[in-house]
Amino acid sequence: MAFFLSLALWAYLAFWSASELVIDVQPNVISPEITPQLVINCSITNNQVQQTDVIKSLTLSRYNETIKEFDDLFVLNSSTLDLKQLQQFKFSQISFGNLYITLTLNNPSQFDAKVYRCNATGDNAAETSISLFAKKAVEYETSSTAFIEEIRRLKQDKNNCQCSLRSQKSRLQFNGSSEIIRELIEPLTLKCSFTFFNDDNQKTSTLQSLFILHETKGVIAYINKGQPVVTAMEEVKSKNVKGEIYQNKLKDSYLQVTWTNLKLSDSGKYFCEAHVQYLEGRSEKFNEMLTITVQSPTLNDLVNVIQKVITHVEEDKASIQLSKQNVENIREDVNTHHQDIKTIRKEKERNKENITGIKEVLDTITHNMMSIRVDTNNTITMLNKDMDTNARNIKIMREDIHGNLTKLREDLDTNEQLQINLQKNLKMEVANISTDLSELRNQMVEELSEMRNNIERFISNVNSTQALYPKRLDKAPNSCRQVKSTKDRVVVTLASGLKVMCDTTTDGGGWIIIQRRINGELDFFRGWNEYRDGFGDHNIGEFYLGNENIFLLTSRKQQELRFDLKYKNRHYFARYSDFKLFGEKDKYQLKIGRYSGNAGDSMKRHHNLFFTTFDKDNDNDNNKNCADARHGAWWYDDCADVNLNGRWGRSEPDGAFWDNVTVWDSVSFSEIKIRENE
Repeated sequence: MAFFLSLALWAYLAFWSASELVIDVQPNVISPEITPQLVINCSITNNQVQQTDVIKSLTLSRYNETIKEFDDLFVLNSSTLDLKQLQQFKFSQISFGNLYITLTLNNPSQFDAKVYRCNATGDNAAETSISLFAKKAVEYETSSTAFIEEIRRLKQDKNNCQCSLRSQKSRLQFNGSSEIIRELIEPLTLKCSFTFFNDDNQKTSTLQSLFILHETKGVIAYINKGQPVVTAMEEVKSKNVKGEIYQNKLKDSYLQVTWTNLKLSDSGKYFCEAHVQYLEGRSEKFNEMLTITVQSPTLNDLVNVIQKVITHVEEDKASIQLSKQNVENIREDVNTHHQDIKTIRKEKERNKENITGIKEVLDTITHNMMSIRVDTNNTITMLNKDMDTNARNIKIMREDIHGNLTKLREDLDTNEQLQINLQKNLKMEVANISTDLSELRNQMVEELSEMRNNIERFISNVNSTQALYPKRLDKAPNSCRQVKSTKDRVVVTLASGLKVMCDTTTDGGGWIIIQRRINGELDFFRGWNEYRDGFGDHNIGEFYLGNENIFLLTSRKQQELRFDLKYKNRHYFARYSDFKLFGEKDKYQLKIGRYSGNAGDSMKRHHNLFFTTFDKDNDNDNNKNCADARHGAWWYDDCADVNLNGRWGRSEPDGAFWDNVTVWDSVSFSEIKIRENE
């Protein structure tokens, strides 16, 4: 049990340690003429903080000792990334992005040695506003003590790291392109990289930031977890600085700086510093040091540079010659375009004449609009008069209504008394009816007994008659194939007793129509039981035969299926060689065979699917009931390419559509029919 509790605690701490509000200052002690820059960074790691679901803004503030409050310096809107600057700084740079603000103050003074605050504002899961704060203080020293102590600390950390790195779980590497650089000739590249050795270290610690510093010039560049690289030297362009702190600790995190035109003053000790945060709350810094010497160039160095410059000049000459040729080509193109411009000018003159004609038409329209405005004003005047008359009539009607209400109240009082009398009479009538019903029930029992005897005698007589006449003279048809008529649609009763409408002409006739829609008079948005038993009227021409009847027809003999549609006065059909509908226990599953026709095989998607209504969901959509969404009933997938039982006359996804023909428009005629295979 203790193991699971500790495991849960570790997971909780690991999550929040990876997501926090951070404010960092470099350095935290400034001195006059020694500290070249002060960098204040306000950020949110992993784009979220504890107890806050939605982060609205990030604010960087500085403490004002006069009014004993924090003054807001910058406010970042997290949704629009708009930065509002509330105070101006003479020598500074500001950078910002997704949930971070970085302020760099050049040559900071005693006034800048304040307490800085980072404030994140947002909402929690209950949409309650929450503000979280993080603070860091910057101290001021008038002597060089702070700087000397920092260099001493870096050197001491360097010696300690060299002695103990072999036994530690992580390693910091600091490399330079060369330890000796020629002044104003050779570039310098410094790369600071951090490696995790051990799986345990990956679970209990995270790398928060990397810094590259100079012993006299301070911070050169740095990177915080989850934020871009920031350079603090004007000589170093942003494109020459790159770095990444990886969440995947299988990769080495790094910070790399490259700059040219180095001077003798750039000589000295450079430091690489890594800040690591552990799960239990403690933090640790790792340091490495390089000594870089910038030397004045020799005569040979200058000769080599001149040779390279001469080579570049020759290459530039060739490039200029090629550019001259390109200019000649462009000049020819310009002459061609000049001719085109003349043609366009002529066309413009013709357009001016057309515009003059259009202006005359507009003047006429303006005159007509003035006339319409006068007529409209006259109409409004008449309407105002009518409104005054109507107001008087409404006042008279209100008085009449008041009188009628008074009379109605009197009538209600009279009716209440009548209702009391009726209730008394009703109770008496109910008692009398109960007595009569008892007598009637006894009489009906006797009559039913006598009727049972008569029926038994009738059945006996019928059986005798059937024995004498075994063959029927007039046999009902078993299917519409046996029905012949001069009419193209005829209603018959089959030998099974099922009343159907037959199509006697289409494709040779013999079709049983199982669905028909011609004008939208009948609502097809119905439940499971109605689609099971069938609904509609053959006389009005709109009906659904019923899934149970269709199942019985297809279970007796193999059938083929046909759809006849009309859309924009054109006829379309789709025919399927085999058709079968399973019973209710199988959710009226649909099986169709090979397609032919001119409507497109839109039913292919619905093969092998189950029937769905708004009160019985058998479709493949886990998020909604397609019968509700499509306002119909069908063999829905998620949802449909065919929806012929949908809303009539709609041009939306809930219309009666056939995708290959109408897309989402509704058809203007629909018949679904089946026929026994020969």
